[in-house]
Amino acid sequence: MITTIVLNPAVDKIYFVDNFEAGGLYRIDDTLISAGGKGINVARVARILGESVAALGFKAGQTGTWLENQLLMLGVETDLIEVEGESRTNNNIIDRTRNTETEVLEVGPSIFPENLDRFIEIYERKLKTSDLVILSGGLPQRVSCDIYRTMIEIARPYGVKTILDASGEVLRLGMEARPYMIKPNLRELCTLVNRELKDIGDIAKVCRDITAGGIKVVIASMGENGAVIASEDKCYLARVPEIKAVNTIGSGDSMVAGFAAGLSRQYSLEDSFLLASACAVNNAQYAKIGVVDKISVKELVKKISLESIKL
Repeated sequence: MITTIVLNPAVDKIYFVDNFEAGGLYRIDDTLISAGGKGINVARVARILGESVAALGFKAGQTGTWLENQLLMLGVETDLIEVEGESRTNNNIIDRTRNTETEVLEVGPSIFPENLDRFIEIYERKLKTSDLVILSGGLPQRVSCDIYRTMIEIARPYGVKTILDASGEVLRLGMEARPYMIKPNLRELCTLVNRELKDIGDIAKVCRDITAGGIKVVIASMGENGAVIASEDKCYLARVPEIKAVNTIGSGDSMVAGFAAGLSRQYSLEDSFLLASACAVNNAQYAKIGVVDKISVKELVKKISLESIKL
């Protein structure tokens, strides 16, 4: 069972607006609406790939009920705690003429100590039947930046692998608990080491240095330039095929879901990385966020090459 953590789920609304400019008035007839937030995106892609998935977290108001129903329709097992307020909505404005994406994100409801205590109780029970936990995305209001670190530490005695996909202070603190894997994008990796990284060898060395601190696997995603994976004794660059990208939002989440599926199936590091990379590429071919097609993913795996990086 893959367990995804959805502390701050959202409705994703995508508006397609050509020649978008701030201050303008636009009447939209091209809109996509889906359940979102990084944890839900991961859950959806993992389910599409055929994995058993559970989602734990919070929901609020009618929006929260709608989000939970979307997960249930996918076949995801849910345990979302009802809190006061309203679950958030993420608004994405895609300008296909100028090739830009503008995001306007709500903050969502506040989570109080009694809500968090109940969540941790549910989380600990779920660890008994989980093979893998994915902690991804930003945090709700009033939740401490060290929550993922705490959850990784709680999971360790159960022998459950943890994957952390976060940014900034949340990522840094989570890494202190030594999750099994982290998946920063290039911008997040640069922020983590406080310097610009351009050369593949330099990126790979940073990833390998992180594994020396006890994190088993690091994947640095680089968009159309593929991704780098590093473990204690292996390091590869995934070269991905050129595609016509429609919407790249959610490709990182799809990569995490693909790698998690590989781990669940006991694939090798290389095969898990190929599946992860194929999911990331395939997601970018769709307007909807966090969506892949199993057949397309299988074909894309054959078109991705792994190059060993010598350090």
